[in-house]
Amino acid sequence: MTSKSVTNQVLKPLATGLAQQDWTAQALQAHLQQRLPAGLTRTVPALAVDLLAAFPASVAPDAQRIAQYLKSAPVAAPVRAYAKRTGVHAAFPSDPPRFRPVSAMADCGLPALHTPHDLADWLALTPEDLTRFSDCRGLSARTPGPFGSHYRQYLQRKSDGQLRLLEDPKPLLKRLQRRILHDMLNLAPPHEAAFGFCLGKSAPMSAARHAGEAMVVCFDLSAFFPSVGQHRVYALFRRMGYAATVARHLTGLCTAITPREMLNTPDLAAANHLSNRHLPQGAPTSPALANLGAYGLDVRMAGLARRLDANYTRYADDLTFSGDRHIAQTLLNAVPEIVRHCGFRLNPSKTRSQPNTARQVVTGVVVNQHLNLPRPEYDLLKATIHHLGSRNDPRRNDARFVGHLEGRIAWLEQINPVKGSRLRNRLADTLKRSE
Repeated sequence: MTSKSVTNQVLKPLATGLAQQDWTAQALQAHLQQRLPAGLTRTVPALAVDLLAAFPASVAPDAQRIAQYLKSAPVAAPVRAYAKRTGVHAAFPSDPPRFRPVSAMADCGLPALHTPHDLADWLALTPEDLTRFSDCRGLSARTPGPFGSHYRQYLQRKSDGQLRLLEDPKPLLKRLQRRILHDMLNLAPPHEAAFGFCLGKSAPMSAARHAGEAMVVCFDLSAFFPSVGQHRVYALFRRMGYAATVARHLTGLCTAITPREMLNTPDLAAANHLSNRHLPQGAPTSPALANLGAYGLDVRMAGLARRLDANYTRYADDLTFSGDRHIAQTLLNAVPEIVRHCGFRLNPSKTRSQPNTARQVVTGVVVNQHLNLPRPEYDLLKATIHHLGSRNDPRRNDARFVGHLEGRIAWLEQINPVKGSRLRNRLADTLKRSE
């Protein structure tokens, strides 16, 4: 038997079976004992350990990666030699793909989807439409006309002068993404330190964790959504328990490829991330997937905070630590390296060390003694309400502007209920007088 025949007739079927197992030494050894001839059973423990070392993860890698590894791994040499010597042709039987979540997600109530047909049925799609919307081959971004990109692109000027790309899914894809968000992603819990885009949590709740501390240190992740690429998203769906084929379709449904003409836009922020499949800023699934994708980062940061006897929270791309003054230098040294190792990148211009002798701001909230709105923002809000009382101010008849103002007051009420209530009453009196 040639090397090519060994790969196609022996290693690939063996890899297919391994890819369907729990990725533990016990499960791999049991599978290998069943699949390998009696003369090779002595190699089983070493082969199982070697596979776990080569692919350290909580779920099995794809069968293709396992087969490629077995093709050259020294520990698999007896398997290859046996196949060449005996001319074995029979494919090793393998278990059918099935939903198998990791233990941390086993009781989350995730939908048990075993195959792409199951996924299509769950989304009320035909298999052909699932293939079209998941676009695993990346054809949509390169195809003009009605079957072209599934996203509409918009540019928004940032404070640093660069252009942020907003990618809004078209209605049918957005409907599918909302189903995935509500009935799948929202069932998978993010790390307890995450506060942004989490049900029942808010920016003031995150800021409250840092009130009254001697030192507050803040870091900002650069290009948070675009930096979460398809491989990280695919790994998330695999850990949720979905077989490789199902995870690929789910990844395609939740990631975007930016059209080439948009990538050529001058001053486009995060262009190096946008050229690959990524979480689109504008898709309903992106915040939840970004939170889950940052789980490993949160684990590392929370561990660092515990060693320093400090507090840690993350609100979207804002990382915040607080505690005694001595924590600052350790954090400034350690956090950039951890962020890089976890596959993210910091925006150094937004790193801030804030002692309690100066104003300490976390996610737009002052936290020196208790939560409060920064004084300039509060004064501007109060002055705006005052000017609305003037008959020369046309904004008092602008329902959208008044609604925006009420939203700002509602934000203040979350932070400081007394001040917020005071401004809400003042606004009501002002609008009543101007009638």
